[in-house]
Amino acid sequence: MTEPTESITDAVTHLHNLLQTKEKELKEREADFSRRVKLFETTNPAMGSDNDIIQLNVGGRTNIAVLRNLLTQFEGSMLAAKFSGRWDDSMEKDRDGNIFVDQDPE
Repeated sequence: MTEPTESITDAVTHLHNLLQTKEKELKEREADFSRRVKLFETTNPAMGSDNDIIQLNVGGRTNIAVLRNLLTQFEGSMLAAKFSGRWDDSMEKDRDGNIFVDQDPE
């Protein structure tokens, strides 16, 4: 008959080995993810730079020019996401190419 301490030791050893295996798998997946992110960023760079001048048509009545870094200065904000440069091609624009912002300028 197996001693209780032996079965506990066996269980702990088994769990330790399982944990090491899972940790190795996780590190491999993390490395793969990092490679994929770098590849994506290389093939799909953010199109805007902080010093870009963005032409806005606000409410169809007011045209203003602002630096991109003014609109993106608060990381995580809606404006930072919208004007990061990634979405420039999909934004609504007026006939002059200004980005249309459907808000009352007052």
